[in-house]
Amino acid sequence: MESKRPETRSRRSLGLLLSVLGSLILVGVGLPIYHEARFRFQDRSRSLTKNNMKQIGLALHNYHETYQTLPRGKILSESGRPEHCWQTLILPFLDQQFLFRQIDFTTPWDASANQEAFQQEVPVYLNPKSKSKTSPDGYALSHFVGNKLVLKSGTDISFKEMHDGTSNTIMAMEIGEHFKPWGDPTSLTEPVNVIGPDKKTLSEGRSFILMGDGRVRFINKNIAPAILKALSTPAGGEEVGEY
Repeated sequence: MESKRPETRSRRSLGLLLSVLGSLILVGVGLPIYHEARFRFQDRSRSLTKNNMKQIGLALHNYHETYQTLPRGKILSESGRPEHCWQTLILPFLDQQFLFRQIDFTTPWDASANQEAFQQEVPVYLNPKSKSKTSPDGYALSHFVGNKLVLKSGTDISFKEMHDGTSNTIMAMEIGEHFKPWGDPTSLTEPVNVIGPDKKTLSEGRSFILMGDGRVRFINKNIAPAILKALSTPAGGEEVGEY
């Protein structure tokens, strides 16, 4: 049987080489396009997250202007049981009056009479960087939590009581895990519990925080503990410093 001619083998080797080179060129061209698209998505997600937090801040300020106080972090029953959340109270100031009117405040948020209302998503409470939108029992989630040192349980606080200054006091924060329904009265925590080197973030090592003056800051999760503590308290008298 006649063996294959050398020129035939050469053509095949050349074809294989060109195919490999072509693949490498496509990868070389495709990687920058992929990274550019990824960065654009991250920038857009950060912009949307920041805008959502600004809307929450504006709602809190409008609530304060209306009632001369910030909403309570939790509304408690006469027996002390947590029944409703600050995120529910500011719904009318987020263009969610229709949803607000569906809620029966004479019963807890998770009572059967309120189930349908609290299963509805509130877009402002969602972070585009997370795919988690619903709890296992069907309630719509929030990707933000309130600072329990400011939005206190069963107690009103006004901006005048923020003796450290509204620009130096955290009202709410972006979180990266353990999301709770927006109507859950326990959707409160201290900043140190969700911001730190060992805490998960959705923004590659940084987190958005909402300040008392309505500004939204983008802080490193490695922020000095003393500074984070100073930003957490409304009237602690601590020196904030640069961050």
